[in-house]
Amino acid sequence: MSSSILTNTGAMIALQNLEATNASLNTVQNDISTGLSVNTAKDNAATWVVSTTMNSNIASLTQVGQNLGNANSILGTAVSGSDEITSLISQIRAAVTSTQDPSTDVAATQNEVDQMVNQINATVSSSNFNGVNLLDGSNTAGISFLAATANNYTATGAASTTISTGAGADLTTSSAGTDATMKALYNLVDSQGTGGGLAAITSSTLDAALKTIDTANTTVENAAAQFGAVQQNVTSQQTFVNNLTSTLQTGVGNMVDANMTAESAKLSALQVQQQLGTQALSIANQAPQMLLKLFGG
Repeated sequence: MSSSILTNTGAMIALQNLEATNASLNTVQNDISTGLSVNTAKDNAATWVVSTTMNSNIASLTQVGQNLGNANSILGTAVSGSDEITSLISQIRAAVTSTQDPSTDVAATQNEVDQMVNQINATVSSSNFNGVNLLDGSNTAGISFLAATANNYTATGAASTTISTGAGADLTTSSAGTDATMKALYNLVDSQGTGGGLAAITSSTLDAALKTIDTANTTVENAAAQFGAVQQNVTSQQTFVNNLTSTLQTGVGNMVDANMTAESAKLSALQVQQQLGTQALSIANQAPQMLLKLFGG
């Protein structure tokens, strides 16, 4: 092999090897700092495209899960309100029945019933979650919640899906109420109603009065059952969406996450190679100095 002071082949080879080592070291350091083996399209174009699409789907599903959580709260509020109203109507029924006891203070009982009617209306007004009320007649057509988004809108038939509450209820107990059974309850038992209140209920009209109360109670129970069934569906869908989100996140992680154990081993090995490469380049650069001895230097 000829020796030359113009072309240092050994140094050139050592430099190339050192540059390759440094490039690999930079890649490993980037993987460790980001935690990703596929961070940009240049790392692995096909995997990057798939992971980016899946991350977009995950973001949508995460939002759907939050929406379903709000839906659960809206329906839970309506169910709780309906349950409370059912309890109040049961107390009103007992109060009406008590009027047939000669020892009952009807005036005092009437005052209690009036308070319970007011409490029903207060419960209806309070059954509100973030401006949405399913018990006050403001949502007669009901509302719909986004239950899922398609993961691939290029697929035939792909579409988002919704869950509907069904028709909203109006459990307002007053002369202004829109539900006939609740209005009839008000007119029967309230002192301001058209029926004359508890004092007008006699042994001959008791059965009809109790039927009116029971009919109103059935209206409330039907609303509670309807919203409860939808809430169960929403809860089930929320669980599914959350599980699906976790599964997709795991899948994306398998594709793009860096294996930190392996990367740590690579880092140690490349650091050693870098040190050795630097020494090899230093030795190669000293080779021309050895030629001076051939000329008595």
